[in-house]
Amino acid sequence: MTSLDWLSEQIRQPIDAATPAIVRALAGQLIAVCLIGPAAKRGRSLRGTHAELLIVAETLDTARLRELARGLAQPLRAGLQVRTVTRTELAGSVDVQALDIATWRDHHLLLAGSDPFVGLEIAAKDLRHEIERALRTLTQRLRNRMLWCLATEQVRLDALLREGMELLTMIGHHTLALVGQRPPRDEAALLGRLLAWCGTSVAPVAPMVMALRSRLEATRAPDDPLAELAALATTTEAVCARVDALRV
Repeated sequence: MTSLDWLSEQIRQPIDAATPAIVRALAGQLIAVCLIGPAAKRGRSLRGTHAELLIVAETLDTARLRELARGLAQPLRAGLQVRTVTRTELAGSVDVQALDIATWRDHHLLLAGSDPFVGLEIAAKDLRHEIERALRTLTQRLRNRMLWCLATEQVRLDALLREGMELLTMIGHHTLALVGQRPPRDEAALLGRLLAWCGTSVAPVAPMVMALRSRLEATRAPDDPLAELAALATTTEAVCARVDALRV
């Protein structure tokens, strides 16, 4: 099995327990077990984030799910998150789940079985559509939270800011690839490239967005979380406008 030596023992143990249990439960129906999400990226500081596995199988009927549940009971109680999908669902979802599948494809570690993404083709128009949808949802969520904070004077925002930055970085990877650029592997460089691609529309807030990423990475306390929230919302709105104008 793939070595996961960059993960803490607390995160790694449920993965190590779950993988052989999945193989036993699904037997000949198993296609793949993949580690996805932030834990799949070597060198990431997860700060207690739970790992997530993607299980791809030929079929996942109730009997198989019961067998899986028995094997995964302890890892799930320990915080492991699991997604299940059949081969048919995966192949049939490359349009309506283009962004999710592109992210799984580009950032996964195969723990068992064979790579389920070989041969899957995601149309550029579908990926652009899903990127825009994700950006509009994120922009509206950030704006709504800002309204709530201004009304209630409560500014504990790091969880939302971290989630928003993670999503923006992921979207940035696929957006740069969509416009023919090679996304940098380093996430700070990737974010900088995305901001540069947006141009003058984000120039006033770009330094704060880059500083926000550094602060979150270092787990430092914020000086002005509302200003950070406003900068992130401005950025997601500007990226969305550019993505909306793309013709692919």
